[in-house]
Amino acid sequence: MGKFALLQAFYCICGIGFFVKDLFANVPMGEGMLNAFIWPYAQWPYIKLQALHMAAPLLQMIQ
Repeated sequence: MGKFALLQAFYCICGIGFFVKDLFANVPMGEGMLNAFIWPYAQWPYIKLQALHMAAPLLQMIQ
């Protein structure tokens, strides 16, 4: 259950980030809400790859 909660929290933070980005770009509210919920799922493989790439030096130190 903890891994699922962590994943959902990460998704929520990404969604908020996309929504704030659209808010400052004056995107209509309906489109901004749609982007906030759809884009984190659509971009998940890219987000995961970037997170693993950024964490690689830390993971190397732990091993």
